[in-house]
Amino acid sequence: MNELKNLSRVRDEDLAGQVSGAGARALLASVTAEEPQPVRSVSRGFSWSRPRRLAAGAVAVAGLAAAAVIGPAVLGGGATSYANSAMDIRLDGDYYVATIKDPLADHAKYTEAFKAVGLDVRLELVPSSPSQVGKVTGVSMEPGPSPATDRRIGSGTSPSGCTPGRAGCALTLSVKRDYDGGTEIRLGRPAESGEKYRNWGSATRKGEMLEGFRVDEKTVGEVLAETRKRGLKAVYEIITPAPGYNGWRADPDKQSAKVGDDWIVWEARSEQAGVLRLQVTEERLPKNPVFGGPKPASLNQ
Repeated sequence: MNELKNLSRVRDEDLAGQVSGAGARALLASVTAEEPQPVRSVSRGFSWSRPRRLAAGAVAVAGLAAAAVIGPAVLGGGATSYANSAMDIRLDGDYYVATIKDPLADHAKYTEAFKAVGLDVRLELVPSSPSQVGKVTGVSMEPGPSPATDRRIGSGTSPSGCTPGRAGCALTLSVKRDYDGGTEIRLGRPAESGEKYRNWGSATRKGEMLEGFRVDEKTVGEVLAETRKRGLKAVYEIITPAPGYNGWRADPDKQSAKVGDDWIVWEARSEQAGVLRLQVTEERLPKNPVFGGPKPASLNQ
């Protein structure tokens, strides 16, 4: 068992006024009364000779004082666990595993926890559609690939396999213990009532609002009929295809156009609970510009 796990954190304010106490004055008098001893050189390093009459109790007090002074520096970079009101992080094998206790906390609390164990990780939890809760997306990461593909970064739940958002189920983030780069990470969390999703998934994926229904290349009228059955609302995003239909853009000046039931839907994404965003064009195109071809089957599962 790592002894460092049992160390108590000592803050500067906890020591305020302690040097003026009677015990401290007695220890100081005892230490300064000793004659300094010469340093003894050795061939494999060095050592200091100890005062002859330093009592066992004084050694303990001196050791505590030293720990109080160096403790914050040691624990700030080499601790194997740390906890605050937002996060509990501890070393588990080769990974530090952070359990998110408060997904709505100030993000600085997460940074504080990672910094305490020597990791430069700035974590942001963002409201996400159901299929994206618990998924990691990288804002920036140096060095290395994005956290979505980097094996040094992972996510999960505690207990494993539970449903995020339900009582007793917490999101987790794991970071390789030897990771020494700086990174900013977004982790999807369940959205609060009325929040728009910042990390959204295709509305046809499992767990999303149109699960089991394909929207791509259907007319607006066909898709709206299904949304009404499910008690959903829809908003539109009018897209302009790129040359060759390999990509698209949304021109702000065209968003006020009246969308007809005969327009074509190319994709539906989850906007917020109960609301879909349909990506549409007025005319049917040779291929789906959102995907540069047929929509991948995985996005309908």
